[in-house]
Amino acid sequence: MFKKRYDYRETLLRSSRDMVSMVDLETLSNNLVRTVSTALGIEKASLFLFEEIKESLSLKTSIGLRSDQLKKSVLLRDDPLVQRLTKKPETFVREELGMAHHGQEEKNLAEAMGQLEAEVTLPLMSKEKLIGILNLGHKEGREMYSHEDLEVLSALTNQAAIAIENARLYENLKQSQSIIRRADRLSSLGMLTAGLAHEIRNPLVAIRTFTQLLPERYQEAEFRNSFQAVALKEVDRICSLINDLLNFARPSTPNVSAEDINEIVESIVRILETEAKEKEVQIYRRLATGLPKIFIDKEQIKQVSMNLILNALQSIEGRGVVEVSTRLFAKNHFEQYIQIGIRDSGVGIPERDVENIFTPFFTTKKDGSGLGLSISHQMVQEHGGYIVVESQVGRGTTFFINLPIRPPSQQEAKDRPQVHEEDSGR
Repeated sequence: MFKKRYDYRETLLRSSRDMVSMVDLETLSNNLVRTVSTALGIEKASLFLFEEIKESLSLKTSIGLRSDQLKKSVLLRDDPLVQRLTKKPETFVREELGMAHHGQEEKNLAEAMGQLEAEVTLPLMSKEKLIGILNLGHKEGREMYSHEDLEVLSALTNQAAIAIENARLYENLKQSQSIIRRADRLSSLGMLTAGLAHEIRNPLVAIRTFTQLLPERYQEAEFRNSFQAVALKEVDRICSLINDLLNFARPSTPNVSAEDINEIVESIVRILETEAKEKEVQIYRRLATGLPKIFIDKEQIKQVSMNLILNALQSIEGRGVVEVSTRLFAKNHFEQYIQIGIRDSGVGIPERDVENIFTPFFTTKKDGSGLGLSISHQMVQEHGGYIVVESQVGRGTTFFINLPIRPPSQQEAKDRPQVHEEDSGR
């Protein structure tokens, strides 16, 4: 008996420690109810959590209960249990509340617990506010809950309340970041409107001018040839611009799979080596070994890498060098990234322009649309990553693409070597 009691205490203590690191509310809730039920041999259990929008407690998860058995899936503020636990948080045992010497309020509480199939009800409190209610049914064999059981459960629900609040804060943070990204997209699309009008107007003016002159100069072969060449070039420019615009404006969710970043970089370098040789540019690789695979959209990251390496090649006037590197670094204990570095010995970017290079339609190239870097920046952001730029006029530019390593499974976490390097990624 002592060993059994010790085992369940250890199980609940371990669960209490694990809950602190859980940031997904669904996983946390299921883990809490499942662990308590298994450790104590409880047949039925349910967890209700407070929802501010509804101003009520809604059923989050349950075990051993069919929907027709649970008479309530929402507990309003005027529910006897909610009212009492809000005023005076304490653990309720249904059998004790139903005793003859108790008053009507206690009997109402016992009846409310009965509707929830609960023998024990525990409040989850955070900053003196009721944020949830854990209901536990009969133990196997109808064994009574001991005083020790109730003490352990009370400690566990205190820890669970903290973990639930942390998970909610994390969820709110994610939603806030999503709103900021959407606002950033809308802001960018606003800039696109002005830039797009300008970029399309220029080729159309050229086509319009040639079209106006066509009737009177149609007989001139040289004019017809020039008209054809200019019209095709400007129409191709508009088509290319529209494709870039669609890639930028289209909301996209990366189609992720586990990929080797070095293989992606190698494939892009092989494609561009011929062009580099023609420009008398040497491409050097400095790829870290033993990098873990990361969950990315392979085609998107290929596109980003291709765009930035091409930019590096095009920035070099005459002979020069492009170095492509990969490495693993940690911003802190929780954030680990794989970094792709692309360094060139080109002309560099003026300091005043660096902060604008990801702005739609901003370009220093004569024939550039100014959308390539915007699209690359957006794709990396959609992976939860970021790009850092360092540049010096006359000495060259380095782009750092930082892609996060997704949280691994517990087994992967054990197998993965620890990273001790602290680095901002720059």
